[in-house]
Amino acid sequence: MRTMINWIIRLAGGLIVSTLLWIAFIYYQLQNYAEPDQVYLMGTPFAYGFVFLFLCGVVFFVIAFFRMRQHPQKLRRTFLVFASLYLVASPLVILAFDNYLLVTPKGIAYNTLFSLDDAKVKRWRDIDQVVLDYDYERLPFNDDRHLRLKYMVYFKDNTMIDLNGYNSPLYKQTEFEALHRTILNNKIRVKTMRPLPPDVTPDSFIYKMYHAK
Repeated sequence: MRTMINWIIRLAGGLIVSTLLWIAFIYYQLQNYAEPDQVYLMGTPFAYGFVFLFLCGVVFFVIAFFRMRQHPQKLRRTFLVFASLYLVASPLVILAFDNYLLVTPKGIAYNTLFSLDDAKVKRWRDIDQVVLDYDYERLPFNDDRHLRLKYMVYFKDNTMIDLNGYNSPLYKQTEFEALHRTILNNKIRVKTMRPLPPDVTPDSFIYKMYHAK
């Protein structure tokens, strides 16, 4: 019984420390890129989850090191495993959080997941058009299909980004609506690829995006 209680205490303590480190990491990233008159959106659900698991691994390895301090052979083997995992995972953490969308008064910059270079800000006048479309997709463990918005920004240099891709840092409705208002305020042409299905109601997110003026 005492062994189980000690195990639960160590587990809870490790998770609490990992959560605090995770919050501090995100806060530091946001503060590091915070500047007046610009919006910096970083990370995706995948990136947030990956970073949390990484920090959990680091914390629990440190706990294991402390417990094995009297056993040099076990400590050495555990450290080698930790070093191998750390060398692989730490660059992935950095690249995952280098996936960002930067919106400034002059334009936008979108750095894709695992991109090695920082994205340059493209001016609003460099955008040729924004195209709205949708796809049908199924939710896990559910046979019902639902619509997923496709928000594609086409630039005059023949490049394109889909700001509602699965690895896009832009995924909140309020953020989409704010960006779309900025697009419209800058007189950028917005095109819809096809009409919405008749069962899409006016209170839905996609309907509001399609009919924003």
